[in-house]
Amino acid sequence: MDMQTPTDHPQALIFDMDGVLVSSERVHWKAYRATLATAGIDYSWEAYRDTGLGISRENVLMSILGPLEEQRLLELMQLKEDHVRIVLGEEGVQRVPGAREFVTAARDRGLKTAVATSSRNPELFLEAGGYAGLFESITCRRDVELPKPHPQTYLDAAAALDLAPNRCLAFEDSPTGIEAANAAGMAVFALATTHPADSLGEATAVFNGFEKIELDSLLG
Repeated sequence: MDMQTPTDHPQALIFDMDGVLVSSERVHWKAYRATLATAGIDYSWEAYRDTGLGISRENVLMSILGPLEEQRLLELMQLKEDHVRIVLGEEGVQRVPGAREFVTAARDRGLKTAVATSSRNPELFLEAGGYAGLFESITCRRDVELPKPHPQTYLDAAAALDLAPNRCLAFEDSPTGIEAANAAGMAVFALATTHPADSLGEATAVFNGFEKIELDSLLG
């Protein structure tokens, strides 16, 4: 889509993290695979792509293991985070091409920048990806009662910037995230980095990458 100005003079850009700022899918999958192996489950890459992309940690675990007692769920969630740290320490994380440059350019033009993610440990990924200090606020799964596709993550992210949602432009890569941003009353640009473009049709506009987005045209 060619639309470049979904909202008049946005004052902030709010980014999902996984698939938008960092290509963390392989890190998450390896951490889930190691975690679920302790329960005797072989979690394939294909299974992760079907059940794990853009979904909160507890919902992924319960979708695979069924209802869990709270203590067991907390143990598995902590184990998954431990494995994330191990994988990041061994392999690091890749940035989405052009993402850091786009965020930096936005800040240079006076736009506020924030992160709204279903991750419980975004600081680990953002630091590993070289994004430390580039966001006014980070809203993650630890901060909200209801994860995406509920709008709370985006509503809280806008509130943290002291802005109305309609003054913010969201960047997403999944149908779940697009639904959350739309429900929050935000225009949303979708990047076809994780899901095919034809599955992102509920977004205001869909792009193949950051290099296709004309930042200056967003400012009017």
